[in-house]
Amino acid sequence: MTTHDEEAPVTQPMWPPADEPVLLTPAPRPTPTPVQTPEARVTPLALIEVLDRDGQVRQSFTVAHWPLRIGRALDNDVVLSDAHVAAEHLTLALGEQGLALVVGDTKNGVQLGTRKLIAGTSHPLAGVGDATEFSVGRTRLRLRLPQDTLAAEQPLAVVAPLRQRLMPILVAALVLLVGMLFNTYLDTDADGLGRAVGSMLLSTVAGGAIWCGAWALLSKTFTHLARFGWHLRVFLISSSAWLVVGALPALLAFAFSWPWLTDFAFLGTYAVGAAAFYFHLLAVEPARHRALRWAAAACAATGIVLTLWFNVQRSDQFGEELYMSHLFPPALRLARPVANDAFIDGLASLKPLLDKKAKETSGADEAGAKGEIEE
Repeated sequence: MTTHDEEAPVTQPMWPPADEPVLLTPAPRPTPTPVQTPEARVTPLALIEVLDRDGQVRQSFTVAHWPLRIGRALDNDVVLSDAHVAAEHLTLALGEQGLALVVGDTKNGVQLGTRKLIAGTSHPLAGVGDATEFSVGRTRLRLRLPQDTLAAEQPLAVVAPLRQRLMPILVAALVLLVGMLFNTYLDTDADGLGRAVGSMLLSTVAGGAIWCGAWALLSKTFTHLARFGWHLRVFLISSSAWLVVGALPALLAFAFSWPWLTDFAFLGTYAVGAAAFYFHLLAVEPARHRALRWAAAACAATGIVLTLWFNVQRSDQFGEELYMSHLFPPALRLARPVANDAFIDGLASLKPLLDKKAKETSGADEAGAKGEIEE
């Protein structure tokens, strides 16, 4: 006897049926992005760059249309946050003769190179192949056009290993030390040589540290880099050059009988000082090479003119020395010897000058004596 207490399991039908094929719809393919060719890219008309005091780009604006208005008002194309810039300071407009700079209603005008453009004037910006720099207020701007010459790529500064960076400094310090020790040995008696050497070393180290530290602080203030190693190399090399310039004219004057070399040896001293001043300033203002060269040359020229004036006031001659005061070993003498008779005859030209000086001295003495008697 069969019972139906337990129900048979219900089989779920399969979908779709096994005998019907399954149709799969492929996913839509993404639309490929068209590749832009160089001809299809849109080149901007120009680029306005805001420069900092070191000549580095601080901000840039792409120029998509002419005219281009620059000022402090918000409706300008290039808005500058400079209190010395007018609301609508200038406009760059494209006319029949090309691109021109038109100065707006401003009190400070526009500084274009060495030319000062006042309000209401217009100046053409003829293409010279280089980017045009101009100043509005206290802001430096640079206009770059597509046809301007692009500067060559600058290589990255490779940081040399510590040994390679210290080697030039050590060599320069050794050369300076040897030169100063030799000068101290020549100028000091044997009894006080040790004390003189110690004083020389202490003053050189302390003075060099203070000098290079002051320049490093100045570089840190303006360029955010101390560059102490640079200033130390400049100090060591210039000090060594000063020793050479101080000794070489006297040696050449003795060897070739050229006393005028020692008379004007200060010219070389000022030249070395101007070069050292230039290279020190180069770490403070790295973007103004020409201005720094002119500043160093002006300092050297001023020092030379003042020295010549003081020499004339002191000894009635432009040279510093009345006679050649350096005597070296006779083996270093390269000039031909002068016969005694020729030497005596050469002194004859000094007789009128000496007689004049003697009369002036005797006259001054007599006037002084007469004044004392009258008193």
